[in-house]
Amino acid sequence: MDKPSLPEENVTVVTLTRYRPVEVQRAMRSVRAQTTTTPVHHLVLIDDNREIQSTLAEVAGDFPRCEIQYVPREPHEASGPSRSSRLRNLGVRHASSTWIAFLDDDNEWDPDHLDSLLRCARKQGARAAFSDVSLLDKDGAPYREPRWPWARSTAEAEATYRDLVARGVCESGSNVIRHRMDVLDVPVDTSAWLLDRQLLLDVPFDDHFSAVDARDLVSEDDKLFYQLVERGEPVAATGRPTLHYYLGGYSNSYETVAPTERDAISWASE
Repeated sequence: MDKPSLPEENVTVVTLTRYRPVEVQRAMRSVRAQTTTTPVHHLVLIDDNREIQSTLAEVAGDFPRCEIQYVPREPHEASGPSRSSRLRNLGVRHASSTWIAFLDDDNEWDPDHLDSLLRCARKQGARAAFSDVSLLDKDGAPYREPRWPWARSTAEAEATYRDLVARGVCESGSNVIRHRMDVLDVPVDTSAWLLDRQLLLDVPFDDHFSAVDARDLVSEDDKLFYQLVERGEPVAATGRPTLHYYLGGYSNSYETVAPTERDAISWASE
């Protein structure tokens, strides 16, 4: 039987946004629609974009549990995993909740996403829990192509997909990714996690990325995953694809990256 929710237990959802005014409002609606009885606070961090700030100010009244903060950049900062790590860590430090979840501005959740993660974490006594993922194309249709989206060539994408089907991460004809902690080359996506805030204070997002990381497209969620594995942190998995991941972010495509941003993305921080 699940343990009852403690009176002080609550969740902060952290969303970073810079150039997706339509998509971030979809993410905000997704957080607002969560059915858990555990209090949820949504923290939206605007990454140095006054236009997004103006847009969200117009709809802020529709999201009473959402806090919108503008975060300016230093002159040397560029888009990429280093900047994302710093913003995520800022969100964790700003929060006062027992749990932290992250929802990227171009993704969304099923209404019971947080509830299923909370129940799973409580049942297993874990400080970290994650969901599976359903892949969608940029228009919202299920992505069922027999190719791994995070590859540099069609041949590599097809070979990787066949390998992941054999290992049970993917299923032929399905758009679901089934994450496992023992499959190190498919780290859990940031938006799939529910994490104890103190755990994230102890294991913050790494904001240093080398040229090798840039070559291999190692992102901040990858590094968090590897840190949790290295620590031997007990992790619970719901086994449900309650995260809807829209393809087209900067880790798998430049299609949805604003033209002015394409040359400004800096993966390596050294």
